[in-house]
Amino acid sequence: MQEALLVGRQVLLIFIFIFIGIACIKKKIVSEEAGKSFSNFVLAVVMPCLMVNSYLRPVEKEHLKGLALAFLLAVVFHIMAIVLSSILIKRREDARYRIERLAAIYSNCGFMAFPLISVAVGDIGLFYAVAFISVFNVLIWSNGIITLTGRKSFSLKACLLNPGFIGFITGIVLYLTSFPVPGVIRDAVSAISLANTPLAMITTGMYLAGINFKTAFRNVNIYFTTAIRLIVLPLIMLLIIKLCGVAGWMQGADDVIMSSILACACPVAASVTLMPARFGLDGEYGAMIIAVSTLFSIITLPLFNLLTRILI
Repeated sequence: MQEALLVGRQVLLIFIFIFIGIACIKKKIVSEEAGKSFSNFVLAVVMPCLMVNSYLRPVEKEHLKGLALAFLLAVVFHIMAIVLSSILIKRREDARYRIERLAAIYSNCGFMAFPLISVAVGDIGLFYAVAFISVFNVLIWSNGIITLTGRKSFSLKACLLNPGFIGFITGIVLYLTSFPVPGVIRDAVSAISLANTPLAMITTGMYLAGINFKTAFRNVNIYFTTAIRLIVLPLIMLLIIKLCGVAGWMQGADDVIMSSILACACPVAASVTLMPARFGLDGEYGAMIIAVSTLFSIITLPLFNLLTRILI
């Protein structure tokens, strides 16, 4: 219970950052264009540094096994989410159902999961969480584009050369080779990575500043999508893990499971407002789903932390 309360406190802290971002736009401290620049900076610089920093540690056999398990769970979750979202969210005439499917599948695992996992599991949890984010980055630039556009093809270059995946490859190479990174470089990477949560969530707040919350809270489809993202999919994943007895597969499996479930249970990814706008769809609708899901996650995330501890 104490751990769940700590996770809840961290969620509240994240909301404070979001409200700071909203206030910065409302009070014209920064412009909306600046918000987009902040977002690009987080994605291109801060997030890769965070991923690399998580892998600057000595190689341990058990941790390698845990990393492999983390990858397996991430792949299983996303496949399950892709299939179920296409079943639960029916095709409609308006293209908003595509945005809803994207929102149901992809969580805010990069920006929001890291501080929660750090509280619940510690540094080793961040090590495992990078596996989830790596799978996320590959799939959102392949399946995500297909989901939004209906195309049957995607850019392999976009999948493999996005900043998140490059950060992962850099980190895993440094980890496996035990490359001696100079101390000043380590310090710089570590310092930049600390900016991830505040800067990312303040930027999210900047995007949410223009949202009509009355409209968002009156839309039944947004509630339905939010329920799938925050409750249905992470709960099914937790049951799969329980039924398969994953906790007994290896020593330290409970840390991998907790990291994976918290990543699964996060609210809708920030990409759900950025990508639809990029492909000519209603990016504001994506932002509405992000706003509602982020609000309700203050309840669901601590509950999933507690439920995971009980079941595993």
